[in-house]
Amino acid sequence: MTPLPRTRGPCRIPARRLASMALIGAGVLATLLGSQTEVRPQTPPGAPSPSQLAPAEDPVVARANGGEVRRSDVMRLLAQLPAEARGMPPEQLFAVGVERAIDRLLVAEAARNEGLGDDPDVRRRLEAAETDVLWEAYLQGRIRQELSEARIRGAYDKIAAAATEDEVKARHILLAGEQEARAVIRELEGGSDFQKLARAKSVGPSRESGGDLGYFRRAQMVAEFSEAAFAMAPGEFSKAPVKTRFGWHVILVEKRRRAEAPTMQEALPGIQQAITREILAEVLGGLRESADIEVVGADGGGPARPGAR
Repeated sequence: MTPLPRTRGPCRIPARRLASMALIGAGVLATLLGSQTEVRPQTPPGAPSPSQLAPAEDPVVARANGGEVRRSDVMRLLAQLPAEARGMPPEQLFAVGVERAIDRLLVAEAARNEGLGDDPDVRRRLEAAETDVLWEAYLQGRIRQELSEARIRGAYDKIAAAATEDEVKARHILLAGEQEARAVIRELEGGSDFQKLARAKSVGPSRESGGDLGYFRRAQMVAEFSEAAFAMAPGEFSKAPVKTRFGWHVILVEKRRRAEAPTMQEALPGIQQAITREILAEVLGGLRESADIEVVGADGGGPARPGAR
């Protein structure tokens, strides 16, 4: 386990910046929700999304047969290019995006002129695309609305409070049975080296590192293990095997310290993700509570209520 970074004092970040940082890329919405609808980020990281651009910031950059291409249209297309294609100079890259946007405009016009917009399959796809756009815009708006500085600060305060608990640095030897664990304890009492015994006899994943578990807090381990480890002083090993659902442990506590909180800047990415999940769960939970939902033929059979097995 990597030790927590040292506290360097609070870092005040304006609410507007906190909210905008959490909204970089709409793809996080699909990831967090496990949605079957892929929502791709529409702008490079750090840039405002097209929906956030004011009219003056989203000028018309080209016209074709009366249709308009705006800067946001070009930015959407550029965000979809592979990484290697985005390595050219910005002016050249933007010019490529303009040409591609013009082509799309002309092709869409040709499709409408041929009546493709009336094709049933095309209509379904258009409706699905509209749903995707509305999905993204609505959830981004709710996140922007709910992700307040007070909520972020409250989450950080909880992290800071939890991070000031004691931590211990320990090693362990995991055995399949109690008798094997007692035999290891007898070897340790006879002067055997803990790390060598761990490499030779442990059945746990930390075997190759001599049983090293790094620093951890009470809540990070199962209760039985934490109770035993935190009851020992540095340099002590357990005089009786410790049983958990994983097997039988012999524990060596090497060090003990008071954990220190990360700065706001260091904790911010994790806080953003956690609060975004909370907001999405709240929004979707509220919508579902007020909705009349029926899953029809989810397994090829008849109607089923959501969650039915």
